[in-house]
Amino acid sequence: MRNKLLIVAILVGAGIGVWKVAQNRQSSRPNIANTEQLISYACDEAIADARKYDGVSLDYSVDSIKSVDTILGRVHDSYARDPKSVHVNGISIEYGAYVGEVIRRNEPGAYWTKDSALGEKMYPLHWGADEAFPVTWCSKRIINGDEDNIWVKYTALKEGLAKPTGKVNVPNSSKPH
Repeated sequence: MRNKLLIVAILVGAGIGVWKVAQNRQSSRPNIANTEQLISYACDEAIADARKYDGVSLDYSVDSIKSVDTILGRVHDSYARDPKSVHVNGISIEYGAYVGEVIRRNEPGAYWTKDSALGEKMYPLHWGADEAFPVTWCSKRIINGDEDNIWVKYTALKEGLAKPTGKVNVPNSSKPH
């Protein structure tokens, strides 16, 4: 009986300890109240993460999209070897937010929203008459490799917006980009 009580006490104590650790971790996460805060936080994480790749410094220039594509190419290589080794959603949100923010800062009239005509919490970037999905671009780049090069997508959209019709011709445009 004593052994059972001792085991129960240890399990309860361990449970409380785990609960406290979980509470501390949750309290250390930022309180993100809106789309702008999410994008800002994710960009900061991407910039910090990029430094791990040969000291890449992301500076919100359009050319830095090429650096992001190179980083995601390396992530794809890891993913191709072992898909479970890569947290695709987290990396895609961070770098997708960064790529979208580069576009927003460099393209007049571009802006973020939380929801899209395609669904909730898709975080589209409204650019010209279209919605772009840089988070999805990054997910596809990680999973599919160079066939979903984000620099190519960016330049295709940029060139498409320069056309008088405003229509964008993007490879695989039947899927959300």
